[in-house]
Amino acid sequence: MGQKIKRLRAFKGMTQEELANALGKTRSLVSYFERTGNINTYTLQEITTILGANPEEINLDDNSTPNEDPVSQANGNGHPGVAQKLLDQQHAEILFLKETINFQWQLLNELSKSK
Repeated sequence: MGQKIKRLRAFKGMTQEELANALGKTRSLVSYFERTGNINTYTLQEITTILGANPEEINLDDNSTPNEDPVSQANGNGHPGVAQKLLDQQHAEILFLKETINFQWQLLNELSKSK
């Protein structure tokens, strides 16, 4: 669960410090939540509200059986399941990170040429 919180927070562009401030908690506590997944229901609800998610997105796979494929599951009305949404978010995050790295390389090249 902690890794899911971390990915969702990063996808939303928030730092641990920003999430901690929004929760009224310390950055080290947010880090603890992300590392261990040990979090109470009330705080989990607060985090999902701040991140614009729902608890089911964070608790995904907690009740899945080994034969279920959560990525291909739909929510019953033909829409992609929560796992597919998370997978799509991860793909978008990877694309964003690649673009950021390319931009940083270009910036470094320009700065090195100006010296």
